[in-house]
Amino acid sequence: MDPTSELPTYLSIDGEIARYTPTAEVALDTAVEMISRAIEYCREHDIGGLLVDARELYGFPHPSVVDRYWFIRQWAAESDGNVVLSFIQRPEMIDADQIGTTMAANAGLIANVSDNDAAALSWLLANIRAKTPA
Repeated sequence: MDPTSELPTYLSIDGEIARYTPTAEVALDTAVEMISRAIEYCREHDIGGLLVDARELYGFPHPSVVDRYWFIRQWAAESDGNVVLSFIQRPEMIDADQIGTTMAANAGLIANVSDNDAAALSWLLANIRAKTPA
């Protein structure tokens, strides 16, 4: 079976990485589940890097620290150490102290967030090759 025939909506394969670019107005738990499905697909199809452009996900407030802890733990479990994540997000949604990046590292997830496409992609490519944070 062609693995692209079962691609989740908004997911595309781009060489050694996948790109997930959802456009939706949803509740936070729905957004988290959408991203979880993309991570699951990457893990199951041996795609080592996922670039998530979440700038067009709306419908929920700025996530609290507790929210971030909850969804980062979920994504770490879904990744199972096999998928490196790089997020592109609107600046107002990024925690100034990058607490999510610290939480991710503590959960065994290699992840980063940026508001810049080029920086997010560059970080992702460097980290999937090294499989350790740069």
